[in-house]
Amino acid sequence: PPAWMKKTTYEDPPDSLHATTMLFSAEPNCLREGTGPDSNYAKSWALYFSKFITAYKKQGVHLFGVTIQNEPEFPAPWEACAYNKWNEGSFLNDHLGPQLRKEHPDVKIFIFDHNKDHAPAWANTILNQTNPASRFVDGTAVHWYAGGMDRLLDGAVGQPNMHRLVSEVKDLTANNNHLILGSEACHCPTTGYAGGDLNVAWARAERYAHTVLADLAAGSNGWVEWNLILDAIGGPNHLGNLCDSPLLSVPYRIGGKDNITVLPDFEHTGLKFGPVIGDTRTREELNAIGIPSEYLDLGVVVQPMFYYMGHISRHVRPGSSAVSALVDNVEQIGQHERLFLHTNTNGIPTMGGGINNLARKGVEVTTWPCEGSTRQSWKLNEIGQLQVSGHDWLGKPTSSCLSKKPDKSFEGLLLNECDTNAGTIQLNDLGDNVNFSFENSNNSESNSCLIIKPLRNNGGAYGPRGGAQAVIGDCSDSSAKWKFNRTTGEISSSFFAPHGGEVCLTTGWPFLQVGTFLTPNANNNKTAVILNEAAEPANYVFRDQGEILLTNSIPAHSIQTVLFN
Repeated sequence: PPAWMKKTTYEDPPDSLHATTMLFSAEPNCLREGTGPDSNYAKSWALYFSKFITAYKKQGVHLFGVTIQNEPEFPAPWEACAYNKWNEGSFLNDHLGPQLRKEHPDVKIFIFDHNKDHAPAWANTILNQTNPASRFVDGTAVHWYAGGMDRLLDGAVGQPNMHRLVSEVKDLTANNNHLILGSEACHCPTTGYAGGDLNVAWARAERYAHTVLADLAAGSNGWVEWNLILDAIGGPNHLGNLCDSPLLSVPYRIGGKDNITVLPDFEHTGLKFGPVIGDTRTREELNAIGIPSEYLDLGVVVQPMFYYMGHISRHVRPGSSAVSALVDNVEQIGQHERLFLHTNTNGIPTMGGGINNLARKGVEVTTWPCEGSTRQSWKLNEIGQLQVSGHDWLGKPTSSCLSKKPDKSFEGLLLNECDTNAGTIQLNDLGDNVNFSFENSNNSESNSCLIIKPLRNNGGAYGPRGGAQAVIGDCSDSSAKWKFNRTTGEISSSFFAPHGGEVCLTTGWPFLQVGTFLTPNANNNKTAVILNEAAEPANYVFRDQGEILLTNSIPAHSIQTVLFN
């Protein structure tokens, strides 16, 4: 809001009547006089929304919808207005809802507009039918960020919470048209082109595709990239918050020029992350690593993210719906084959797919069909911790261990440092199976075993086997029984056998993924998107209720779209 509507913060002089800038925010409510029915400032702010929409209509631009506030839980150093879920509800009920329903009844109102960790809790409060604000809600908006300083976790957490959110919406609202929208996503800091590392640019594209497919499978209705086009370093941004974009504007490269960087006059950040490496490369060098020279000659860098997103957005059009699909292992001669499992020259099985880039603190531990990959390879180390290893997008080695307690917001176990925050585990032999008992979980001995927590929403289009959480619970539960292959590090469970087969303990998600959709496309009304994050190719077979539709292969680190009629 304008500064005169906002409460003062620590940034303002002590004798200020109101904030002196739109930046920052008081907590838990940024508005002077709060958001209750008698707040003149809340009333003025709601009127501001309405006049903003009217002004755009006069210019021929009809807004689809608005969110009440961007990132209401963050009193950001940029334009911000903090609310908690009760304050946002009161502002909606007493001010914004009535104002927009009266003057702009066609404009949809979205609540929350922040990260997935707290989305279910906000929905539970505002959408509850006992809350009068619920009658004004058309949808819930979420962001893909992890919320901390580790930007390599953006898009990597929160999928079980998406299923909880979808379930909360179904349980709480009478509005069957309630929309769930991924309203903001981008990679930070700076751009793949500026960093000059193709592996990073490609990994960013893969993360986009994974999150879009996973969100849509959970029941989301859409996904928005924050930026359409930026300059070479990821600006302009008046506070230096440089981030990436599928398209970058580099007009100084028109005509094949290189070894030159000319930032726009309005870009004041400077080269805070060093020189723009992409600008030092010739058009031929860039073309060879996937940045087409035909567009570069026009002053536009087209990054891998553009093409990965296009594999989905070009064919999964408005009106499409996600349908059930899951990458499963193949049964041959009574044995379940692992897609990426190899046998070395000594006859010893080894997990494949390349190095695990999800072996990092903060990643959720889940269960998926077993694929024989490094993302499903665990070691019980010398002090009794379940440990995984790999490297990040920059090639830095990483190693993490299963935490000793579930995360409060995500409700499942995460990877953590291999220190006192990790679980110390006793492996107990149960004959054909084992269980993993946590000795430092603060739970009772009979309630301290590694078990599976099924997803809400029945797992959406992925089904129950597509990403259920690992938690700590009842040792007599059937999901407490596991098989542990110490040679490969695979930890598998038959808990979901009635739903199609076994699952394996997984860091985040598997390398090979799929999303399938019924689409309104005239000639091809079924679309499948296959994503391979592995460093090796994969053969696959499409089956529909047992019928083989297609046999194909996907190269390493690539994405395919298959259209069926």
